[in-house]
Amino acid sequence: MHHRSILFTLLLILPALFAAGQQQDTGIASRLSDSAFMTSFRQHLEKLRTRYHIPGISVGIVHNGRLAWSEGLGFADVENKKVPDAHTTYQIASVTKTFGAVILLQLAYDNKLSLDDPISRYGINLGARWGSDPRIRLKHLLTHTAMGGVWNAYKPGYQFRYNGAWYQELGKPIHKASGETFGQLLLDRIVKPLGMTETVPSPDDSTSFRLTGLDSATYVKSMAIPYDWMKKQRKLERIKGFKYGFGPAAGMVSNVTDLAKYAIAIDERKMLSGAQWDTMWAPFVNRRGKKIQYGQGWFTGKYKGEQVVWHTGWWTGYSALFLKVPSRNLTFIVLANSQDLSRPFYHIVQPIPGVMSMFHPFKKNLNKRVDASAFAKLFLLSFVR
Repeated sequence: MHHRSILFTLLLILPALFAAGQQQDTGIASRLSDSAFMTSFRQHLEKLRTRYHIPGISVGIVHNGRLAWSEGLGFADVENKKVPDAHTTYQIASVTKTFGAVILLQLAYDNKLSLDDPISRYGINLGARWGSDPRIRLKHLLTHTAMGGVWNAYKPGYQFRYNGAWYQELGKPIHKASGETFGQLLLDRIVKPLGMTETVPSPDDSTSFRLTGLDSATYVKSMAIPYDWMKKQRKLERIKGFKYGFGPAAGMVSNVTDLAKYAIAIDERKMLSGAQWDTMWAPFVNRRGKKIQYGQGWFTGKYKGEQVVWHTGWWTGYSALFLKVPSRNLTFIVLANSQDLSRPFYHIVQPIPGVMSMFHPFKKNLNKRVDASAFAKLFLLSFVR
């Protein structure tokens, strides 16, 4: 789906959405309590879901300390026509990175480690030309600025190049500095204190999942079934046999209800201090003095002059969007059981037959703007005026 086509669609549907709430706009709360407005908002989400061939989504809006609205659309289980809701669980993929960043920064602020520590101190070897180069620091993995490029001799700190596998390496300093695994710290410092009772490490990581005390077979039954849209065959295909790992980069399973608790805790400046959250969301400044689109474990940017922070998740059979407008205590959560919710963020370049060396799946390396997503754009145009 091309960005122009999506934008054109939104320009068509938004007037109808706003017409649903013709009263004078008195703010977010009034729109959330306006049944006609929210019915129209739901209808347009459904149009986007079907346009992207997503089998099912769970959606929530958090405002001023509560889950103000939630909805399930489509099917969590297509074959059995099971409708998702706010308790349906999904792999949240790279939204996990925001949790990993919180844990790492807690350890840094407790002086257990430093973001300026070289990766070699923790036995991290990135392979190829990078290896354990002492110029590469933990902060470079955290901000996706470790890789560099041909124009800066692949030195760290120069440019943003998203790399989930390298971010996953942050599990090593977390473990060494604390003496505990990321999974244990995640449960002890975030999941349990916030009452996120339905959030777990990936059931495919039996060691980490065992920390929850839950039965994995029972838990898996609560999960939305993963699918992929087969474009050529024009049909959904159920994903089978794929194993989902777990670590600071990806692998958490959660739902709208629990992620709402996480969003509220962030609004209340729990887990870190207010100043520390501000630092986390500040754009990283590269060695040329230019701000990039990523802070410490979060994408960050502006929308109509207001800061927005977010993370996408994209994995086989699942995708997610967690979008915050901090100044308004406002969060938008969308979880899907196919990859296509997050596909607009990734500039996929198809391989040229016979010229495999030219294939680079992340050639432009993630879209810089959250409103590249039609779901995000619909939400922002509806609630951030």
